[in-house]
Amino acid sequence: MNMKIMKKQLLFAAVASIALFSCTNDDLAGGDPNAPSQGTEDAITFGSTFKAVTRAEGAAAANLLGNQFKVYGMKQNSTTTTNYDKVFVDYIVKYDDTKVGNTDYNYGWYYVGAETNQYIKYWDYKSADYHFVAGSPVNNFTFNLDATTGNITTATVTGLGGRLNNTTSVGSNHAAVYVADPKVVEKANYNSEVEFSFHALLSKVRVGIYETIPGYKISSITFYNNDNTPVGSNYITLNSATDNYFQGGSANVGSTITYDWTNTPASYTFEYTGTGLTKAKYWEGGKYETGVPATTSIDTNLYGVDSNKDSKGYFIVIPTPSTTAATPLSIKCDYTLTSLDGSGEEILVENATATIPADYTKWAPNTAYTYLFKITDNNLHPITFDAVVVETIDQGTTTTVSAPSITVYQAGNVVENGITYKAGDVEVKAMYGTTDVTSSATWKYVELNGTSFDYSKDYEHLGDAGAGTTWTAISNPSAFSVSANKTYIIKAVYTDTSDNKTYTAYFVLVVGAAETGPNN
Repeated sequence: MNMKIMKKQLLFAAVASIALFSCTNDDLAGGDPNAPSQGTEDAITFGSTFKAVTRAEGAAAANLLGNQFKVYGMKQNSTTTTNYDKVFVDYIVKYDDTKVGNTDYNYGWYYVGAETNQYIKYWDYKSADYHFVAGSPVNNFTFNLDATTGNITTATVTGLGGRLNNTTSVGSNHAAVYVADPKVVEKANYNSEVEFSFHALLSKVRVGIYETIPGYKISSITFYNNDNTPVGSNYITLNSATDNYFQGGSANVGSTITYDWTNTPASYTFEYTGTGLTKAKYWEGGKYETGVPATTSIDTNLYGVDSNKDSKGYFIVIPTPSTTAATPLSIKCDYTLTSLDGSGEEILVENATATIPADYTKWAPNTAYTYLFKITDNNLHPITFDAVVVETIDQGTTTTVSAPSITVYQAGNVVENGITYKAGDVEVKAMYGTTDVTSSATWKYVELNGTSFDYSKDYEHLGDAGAGTTWTAISNPSAFSVSANKTYIIKAVYTDTSDNKTYTAYFVLVVGAAETGPNN
């Protein structure tokens, strides 16, 4: 019996914009006797495209940033050198919703006078460009300069935390930390708003498991980590073959952000530090106390039990460090099937494994991930009966075939408590153990009318998809397009060259309308 990966979904949030302006009113300039006499049209102002897992606008978006963020800004000290001078040194840009209707405060955002010794700043046209960075909460960021050039090189960030295993206590309400993409402003764009794009520096992950085996229920299940040791207290576990692939820790984990000003646009990488940082080859999700109660992908018990997950099953996690290479992730388990006909019959399935391709396993900041594992009767051999008269009885054996795991991915289809698929492109991948066999497998599909398909059988034993049904080849499974209100049985055939044995795996894809889809 194999378990097919239902899919993993990156949830890219909708962009919400908030305008963050400085004040240019002379009365708000703090009475600085050294303020330049240039016109206010040359004042430096700030704006933001705010990106978060949760959509927010206006005051709600400002609230996610704690109603303020820290800015550090440098200017090239001439057009002929690469050295930089300080302009904004830990300036705080604040939001006050009581000033939204007051144009002097530019709809609630201001930095002039927001803190002591914060004055209005103007563009210096003798400088070739400016470099800006920003972060929130303001007390979590310390920006560091190069001792030779004076340019901004790194930021030291504190207050991070994320789940690694069941002993890592990081609540679902853990305070978010937001970092802005570094910003280069060249002379041609002086007198324009400096617009930052903020991203949450943490991520969310949830892992669920359910079964759709007609006539049976899973009465018990045991998960294993990557060294085949049973997981204590039965937490669903993602395994990597790479040491220290997962990192986590409580709220005292720190990060070093390194800015790269040579890229266009400028970018940053990150790694983690701190005494509270822990590392491992495996990551634990929710606890399954009495087997696997979930029988659909929208079952409330889908993601197990844990006080640190939120109402939708997500855990706060630390993203994968920039320098870590993505690896496949797998789950390993044994489980017992109990018949629903009252006979008490049990079937023990051992060493069941499913693998997520590396394409979907490097956790990025400001991204929510959903991994669903679906246990079906694929590769369980049904018992059938016939009658013959024989003189001797041969004792036969049955070998359970470990078929490839199939993962189906489509952007933008995570729902309240599960995953849907809709019309459009999907990506399809096959893993044989931890080897990606997508390019070497033969792919075909059958397209059915979704309303006539018996979902309880998962794939209707495939040969019963319909008399005379034609299987259609998929030439490029990574760009497979599906139609609305259809059901697809996707078949991958792979031959292991080490023993010349052929393995076949199936995945049933139920597609809804163009904008919404049913849960698979």
